[in-house]
Parts: sequence; C-alpha cells; structure tokens
Amino acid sequence: MPDPEQQGKFTPHAATLWRRIPAAAQAKLLSGVYCRRCGHMVTITNYSGRIVEGDLLLTGICATCGGVVARLVEPS
Repeated sequence: MPDPEQQGKFTPHAATLWRRIPAAAQAKLLSGVYCRRCGHMVTITNYSGRIVEGDLLLTGICATCGGVVARLVEPS
C-alpha cells in the first residue's frame, strides 16, 4: 500500500492510524467498499483519509462507476 503521507491525502492523525493497519487488512478495506450506484462492494480509488469522531474515514472514487464512495474504519 502506498504511504498516505506521500500522497498528501491523509491528515497526519489519519495517516498514523492507517499505517497501524497491516497491509493485508488495508487491501481488504480498500476492496470492500459499498457503492450505492453499483449496488455492491467495489474497490475505492483516489482515496483520502481523515478522522471523524475518532474513526478513520476513507473517501474516494468507485473503481467501477466513478461515483463517490466512503469507508468508515472503526478502531479495534
């Protein structure tokens, strides 16, 4: 997985939380995003991350239809 801080798309705190997630789990999170337009799970692209109420929120583009998608990652 690319380093989020190199992309400049993650807030510093979000980048720290994202790096704590193992690469295999990151890949699953990125490929398991629900798209309302497609009606099924898709891969998120061009994503960014920020913290919302203590959770990591990934927002980006659906790889299938190009619609906006989001994935909330709760801390474990």
